[in-house]
Amino acid sequence: MIGLVGVLLISNDAFAQSKSIEPLPSTVPTASEQDERIVEVRIEGNETVEISKLPQLNTRAGQIFDPGAIEEDVRTLHRTRKFIDVLPKYVRVREGVVVVFTVVERPTLRYVKFVGNQRVTTRTLRKKAEIDIGDSIDTYGIEEARRKLESYYHEKGYDTARVTTVEGTKSSDKGAVFLIDEGRSRKSFWTTFVGNSIASDARLLTQIKSKPGFFWFLGGDVDHEKIDADVDTLTAYYRSLGFFQARVGREVQVIHGLGRDWALLTFVINEGPRYKVRNVSFLGNSRFKGEFLERDLKLKSGEFFHQGNMNTDLGLIRDIYGGRGFVFADIQADPRFLEEPGELDLVYKVAEGQRYRVGQINVRIGGENPHTRHSVILNRLSLRPGDILDIRKLRADERRIASSGLFLNEPARGEGPRIVFSKPDPSRELIARDPSQKGFRGQSPDDGEAVLDLVLHGELVPSPNDQESAKNNQESNGEAEKSTPSVSLGKQAQWRGQSPA
Repeated sequence: MIGLVGVLLISNDAFAQSKSIEPLPSTVPTASEQDERIVEVRIEGNETVEISKLPQLNTRAGQIFDPGAIEEDVRTLHRTRKFIDVLPKYVRVREGVVVVFTVVERPTLRYVKFVGNQRVTTRTLRKKAEIDIGDSIDTYGIEEARRKLESYYHEKGYDTARVTTVEGTKSSDKGAVFLIDEGRSRKSFWTTFVGNSIASDARLLTQIKSKPGFFWFLGGDVDHEKIDADVDTLTAYYRSLGFFQARVGREVQVIHGLGRDWALLTFVINEGPRYKVRNVSFLGNSRFKGEFLERDLKLKSGEFFHQGNMNTDLGLIRDIYGGRGFVFADIQADPRFLEEPGELDLVYKVAEGQRYRVGQINVRIGGENPHTRHSVILNRLSLRPGDILDIRKLRADERRIASSGLFLNEPARGEGPRIVFSKPDPSRELIARDPSQKGFRGQSPDDGEAVLDLVLHGELVPSPNDQESAKNNQESNGEAEKSTPSVSLGKQAQWRGQSPA
């Protein structure tokens, strides 16, 4: 019996040392198997792909064995497009399970060549193709590189350029070779418009990008994708003026020159009828009458539709609501076409929402030395706690703070003081705050009103005195640290009058 036990122990030790691969059963794991822990995770078969450059896997040593997580890791490795095949294997050892991902790498590019390019450098083409030596030979990636090269030539005015993949589309290929037929450069010589009556040629030229370059040589490359985009731009421009049935086409005439082709581009416009506004109405407004909201609108009944005026009117209506505490009011314009061509009704849909008063005003100052008193900043604001939140006053306060010189203000870089607020969580919303609460200056919120806190963000402009003071403080602190010996408090040491953090 002892001999038999010895044989079994030797067999188990040999199995643990050899770690022979034993695939797990495909059936649902038993309770004991579910409790097995992962001892180690390996990736085998990679020769050129570095493991450190692969995405992080969900399967890690020390975790409970989870077949679902392993399947997700297999998909993750496949998505890298660096492997043709990924096969998970499991080795049971005495301590648990070793997970092994056996991978078969895709062949890598040993060379990338461009043949036939004369007017564009190889360095530029390599950058535009976005593939390089060492990348995986991927049929989709190489075709995408070919498309990018051809598109680049078209953008540069080589409208007839063609790029062909000579090598790189087969699994036996060792690299990628692109054969380039650049063709002749083509530039825009003149751009004209036919059929336009509401806008001049000069006005329409400001809307498009396909036009002659500076002195006909700097810029002005013919690109059919840009021409198609210009057709859409002109169509949208006419729509904004009320020509909802306008159609825009284009014609390109090529003139062959010495070493270069010139293009005469003509946009053919069929304007169609211009729509007028028959009625202007409001839907969903209960706080303000339609006559009051319509009083200062630019786009009124009987006028031609104009999207710019409609957007201006939207801003005006939003300011009416936002200036009276309805800062989250949602107003949308809905042009409704009628059966009779050339007329439409303009309906403004209003979702008024709740009315808000100003709650707390929090000042959050950034910078190296934010010593400015908050009262100095708050005194420059026209809004006070308890006031009805007026979006127009809030914008004016932002401008006043920005022009005070206290804060860094560079709008081009997105820097400057801001007063922000966000829609509160309904579960935490404070309805009809007690008027006896401090900060409301005797004002009582009406029923259904809520309180909204404001936050002023900004970074102070560092003054010379602050910089000199900060420098002196750093020097004095450094000298104090050098002169003061370090003392470590024991466990029983007392903080005199203070509670340690």
